[in-house]
Amino acid sequence: MWPVVYPCRMASEIDYDSPVPPYQQIAAEIVRDIESGALAVDRPIPSESALIQRWGVARDTARRAVRHLREGGYVYTVPQRGTYVAKRGDQPEPGNE
Repeated sequence: MWPVVYPCRMASEIDYDSPVPPYQQIAAEIVRDIESGALAVDRPIPSESALIQRWGVARDTARRAVRHLREGGYVYTVPQRGTYVAKRGDQPEPGNE
């Protein structure tokens, strides 16, 4: 299987000695990519599987990172399609959470 390549940096490693939980570290890295323009509005963010592979974390950690981003208004999820970068201040449509 070919590795999935995304046009974003995601170069940092998880700091397990940090008081910041791993899911928040992953979310912060994705936010930096969104704010820098490496991840554009209405374009997909890396899938949970890609986050798991990239960061070496459990599926629950990847899900919590995506949920954290969604709750912060950075992304929206389309069921059975994926999670996409939201316009800041936009709220997802009902049922797309």
